[in-house]
Amino acid sequence: MKKSIKYSTAMLALLLGTTIMSNTAFAADGASVKSIGTISYVPDDSTVTPIDPIDPDPEKPIVPTDPGDHENPTAGPLSIDYVSNLRFGEQKTTGQNATYYANLDKIIESDGSQIERPNFVQVTDKRGSNAGWHLTVTEDAQFKSGENELTGAQLTLMNGTMATPNDGIEPTAEQKIALTPGTASDVLDAKADQGTGTWLDRFGTDEAAGKKSVSLSVPGKTKKVQSEYKTSLTWTLTDTPA
Repeated sequence: MKKSIKYSTAMLALLLGTTIMSNTAFAADGASVKSIGTISYVPDDSTVTPIDPIDPDPEKPIVPTDPGDHENPTAGPLSIDYVSNLRFGEQKTTGQNATYYANLDKIIESDGSQIERPNFVQVTDKRGSNAGWHLTVTEDAQFKSGENELTGAQLTLMNGTMATPNDGIEPTAEQKIALTPGTASDVLDAKADQGTGTWLDRFGTDEAAGKKSVSLSVPGKTKKVQSEYKTSLTWTLTDTPA
């Protein structure tokens, strides 16, 4: 009996050893570990250069021919980059109702060439929140020359058309903006997920349309002294849609 027990124990040890060796021999080689990737966003407070409203290309910035009459672009993640000045030129005095149209905006392209474009306003949203925004314009006061003003004159912006170098969803552009001095009027409205990146609202799709898209109507009975009349426009960009 003792001999039989010893024999069985030896056989069991042999079998167990063979199994362990077999498992070890056929175990897969190699290993795995994990790593992480990160990215952090911070506000972009830089200014954005204005670009051509007909051929918007960030690599081809433009500058106005009258830089001294332009305020600097606003800085920050939500900005007004450019607004055309509205110039109606010299007109002959008249006692009849008259409508005048603003000259096209004269700009200088990156290659130094001077061109004419529809008057426009450029807005950039680089907040990253896609929360939307709203743009209004206010004619601060009636056109004036000293104490004289063009009583009853009506400034109107028409044919708002959007352009962008980006691929976002365009905001809604008002098609006829009849300004009342001292009162804000809607220009652009970007709902949530609209208006991300840079957008240009040009008054007229091209130069031909632009020549008839910004008008000033003056009643014939309004007194007109022989001098230059001026007004100012305040463009206000808010961080929430209408």
